[in-house]
Amino acid sequence: MIALRGIPEQETVADVEPSDGAENTADESPAPRLGVRLMIVILIGLALVAIYANVQKSRRGQIEEVTVLPASTSTPGSSPGP
Repeated sequence: MIALRGIPEQETVADVEPSDGAENTADESPAPRLGVRLMIVILIGLALVAIYANVQKSRRGQIEEVTVLPASTSTPGSSPGP
């Protein structure tokens, strides 16, 4: 059997003052400067790659040249022998 403890009929709770959030912001630590700098470097690198890709895409017509030649047809009698 489980013994029951005496439960007080009314519990008192300490008064809690409403906070404006000023002390909560002091508890949070700011982001490390090295991490922020690293993220900025990564974003700049991705932006440069995106700019380079768009420039290459716009210049593709000048860089690449496609030549389509018709397939040569060979007759069975004129094929070279071994």
